[in-house]
Amino acid sequence: MKNQKTAQNDSSKNLEKHFLCNFCSSRLKLKKTIQTKQKCFICKDIFERIDNFATRIVEDLVSYDFSNFETGIIIKPSLMDRDDHIKSEFQIKGVNSVKTKINHELSRRIARKTKTKINHIDADLVIKVNFKDDSYKIQSKSVIVYGRYIKKSRMLPQKQLNCINCLGKGCHVCHFHGLENFDSVEGQITKFLIKKFGCEQVRINCIGGEEKSSLVLGNGRPFFAKIINPKKRKSIIRTKPKLEGIKLLDLRKISEQPKGQISFKSKIDIIIKTENYVKNKTLNNLQILEMPLQISINGKKTVVKKIYKINFKRLASKRLKINMYADGGIPIKSLIQNHEITPNFTHLLQDNCQCVQFDFKKIDVVS
Repeated sequence: MKNQKTAQNDSSKNLEKHFLCNFCSSRLKLKKTIQTKQKCFICKDIFERIDNFATRIVEDLVSYDFSNFETGIIIKPSLMDRDDHIKSEFQIKGVNSVKTKINHELSRRIARKTKTKINHIDADLVIKVNFKDDSYKIQSKSVIVYGRYIKKSRMLPQKQLNCINCLGKGCHVCHFHGLENFDSVEGQITKFLIKKFGCEQVRINCIGGEEKSSLVLGNGRPFFAKIINPKKRKSIIRTKPKLEGIKLLDLRKISEQPKGQISFKSKIDIIIKTENYVKNKTLNNLQILEMPLQISINGKKTVVKKIYKINFKRLASKRLKINMYADGGIPIKSLIQNHEITPNFTHLLQDNCQCVQFDFKKIDVVS
């Protein structure tokens, strides 16, 4: 009993050497020290700055759509060291660290001011606060959009070039969207989604590709768009917005983009020009192609694809129209005229062939 009282007296004397604020003393379950003008030994009165931080953050959160959030903080390592020192000196176990407590208090105050919930698993927003330099950063969870586009212009490329200054990372020159311009299919979709969701960048992933001069008709080409750091995550998307050169169909938000490669089949119309007149008997070689095709590039890389249906129509003596329904990923232009790819139409028709144009009439995703 006497030893216990002596230990308590020693602890009280030691505690008098270190002033602790109400937050730290209650967290460590220690007797509150007498109020002085000194700063808290552990946190250096960082808890008194939390409300100011929360107020500043909430002012910026007005422009965001969100129902839950998560916070993360950076503090000086010396705070953790002093916290560990007191715990060791008074043999305190089973209490939250000073960092955990600061983060909890910050989250609690933001939640109260915004009337939203704290979510540590899949938050709409992640707020990172740096108490070392009094800064913070708000990061919104990405939104994934699925849709299809119809392209009726032969002057619009599919891919958009990245900003030459930042190579797609985002900078002041490109207004942080990472693109050189919006004069492509990807550019037009990006421009529309940036305005719709109040974001800076969009990452487009099209299912298959086409040339600048190719049309995409029918049900359109599928694509996925990742909206990075959106402010308007609750935006309602019109079903068929018309943009410059393209029309969007079937737009909707989805929970996540499918992983891995997506298989698809395409119905394609191809116009071919031959050097000489090709007889009908020779044209029939196109319909007896052995399936699946073992498409060899330079005799090295082999791609296995299948053509499910192929028909031809003579438009002129040296001009043919080919209708084909085939697996996606077949290099159409090379299949027609490239000697380095086997099989190729030039070899099958025993005449030099030129692919004048090819258009996509329908694209089916294979589930």
